Amino acid sequence: MPKIIFTNFSFRYKNLQAPTLKNINLEINKGEKILIAGRSGSGKSTLMHCLNGLIPFSHDGDIEGDLLIDEMRPFKENVFEVSKKVGTILQDQDSQFIGLSVAEDVAFVLENNKVPFKQMEKDVLSCLDVVDMKEFIDHSPYELSGGQKQRVSLAGILSSSAEILIFDEPLANLDPASGKNVVSLIDDLLNKTDKTILIVEHRIEDILEKNIDKIVIIEKGEVIAFDTPKKILGKNILKKAGLREPLYIEAMIHSNLDVKELGNLNDINKLVTDNVRNKLVKWFNAPVSVNQNKSKYSDKLLSVDKLSFSYDKDEQVLDSVSFDLFKGEIVSLLGSNGSGKSTLGIVK
Repeated sequence: MPKIIFTNFSFRYKNLQAPTLKNINLEINKGEKILIAGRSGSGKSTLMHCLNGLIPFSHDGDIEGDLLIDEMRPFKENVFEVSKKVGTILQDQDSQFIGLSVAEDVAFVLENNKVPFKQMEKDVLSCLDVVDMKEFIDHSPYELSGGQKQRVSLAGILSSSAEILIFDEPLANLDPASGKNVVSLIDDLLNKTDKTILIVEHRIEDILEKNIDKIVIIEKGEVIAFDTPKKILGKNILKKAGLREPLYIEAMIHSNLDVKELGNLNDINKLVTDNVRNKLVKWFNAPVSVNQNKSKYSDKLLSVDKLSFSYDKDEQVLDSVSFDLFKGEIVSLLGSNGSGKSTLGIVK
């Protein structure tokens, strides 16, 4: 029997006339890793809230049809019972932290389950070891970078008995390198356990770097596609749903390659044949017309000279940063998670 079953399921928020979810029919098996994608406002978050119990307990409305997790109907149980089966890693980790330290936060579920102290210590260390965060056990979770917060949130969920894990846009606040680490971490978790994993994410290409069993595409509250990555990517469904295709597929299209004839589109390693490589190199090396008109900016708005900053006087977050900003410029602030971008933005 499937782990999750939606049968003609619809949901309408109390203050809305039209339903946000319409006639959802899905079957998800135990141990599967599912990517759920759709443009903003498509109903992805509402679908997740139906699974983790926030609907109807935090968001009231009308439910039609049926939803089963094993043999439990989450909309008829209390949130505590649902949380035993479904754990959620939120996009905004700060709103999920409870403890003053990493150790306290990971131990929260164990404390509520009355786990003996010595066993609790072992379990906390074990969970932090899985996400490679043992060295931060005494840190405040609010002082960590985005990627580190993501790992601590995952450790907290691992300390529970939840068999279904929902990742709500896990890559949204992460740089590419940290994003790859999180995707690998989720994949390792699947390989080490038999948990069922649902990932809500816009960065489809990054998620597809590791094995995904199926993709759910939601548009205007309805499931318009539910199939393997290979079949989804070969049908031009993503563009029709307002989603960006993986960059390597766009590059192949620009190179006049017929992607429908290339086979396993979700595995880039199998796509790079000599023919594909030659066409990509030819397209990449083709001359491009570039506008050489460089405007000169002279009206200086901000000048930063050797700016340094530390939160605790022990570790420098900013170290002798200097730059000028001029009126009319468009400037990108780049750096990995924890490099000091956000700190630079708030230091006065």
